[in-house]
Amino acid sequence: MNKKVKKIIATIIIILVIAMVVTIMLRFMNRQSTENINIVEEQIMPEEEFVDKLKDGTRINSSDKLHETKIFGGLEISDFQLTEKDNMTVLLGTITNNSSTAKGGYAVDITVVDKDRNEMTTVVAYIKELQPGESTALNVSSTFDYANAYDFTITKR
Repeated sequence: MNKKVKKIIATIIIILVIAMVVTIMLRFMNRQSTENINIVEEQIMPEEEFVDKLKDGTRINSSDKLHETKIFGGLEISDFQLTEKDNMTVLLGTITNNSSTAKGGYAVDITVVDKDRNEMTTVVAYIKELQPGESTALNVSSTFDYANAYDFTITKR
């Protein structure tokens, strides 16, 4: 082989070695980036004790305490469902007047608490006036995420 062919072969080998080194470095850097992203996601999304996640991304509250029937001023509030999807948290329930007189017709504060009884948020709802035996829906929505709530209390405003 003459010198010209040897230089071409040496140049090709050097280029191949450089390409392999660059490829290996990029794969290593990409793996490190992915691991860092996973660590950051774990820190941002802590384990939620009272949340089940549905296939469509809806997060639904599973706290037994939150789902207990509440009695407030002669009204029974039951059948709770607390969900979060697309940055919208919705609390649903059924309000029934089990007394012998009309009840409701006022605003209430619903104070949502975590397992340690620390206040997560307070949302306002209006309970329309209900005649004895009458029922209506409770429907409170918020852009604040409190899907991992443990319980809530209701007080008249």
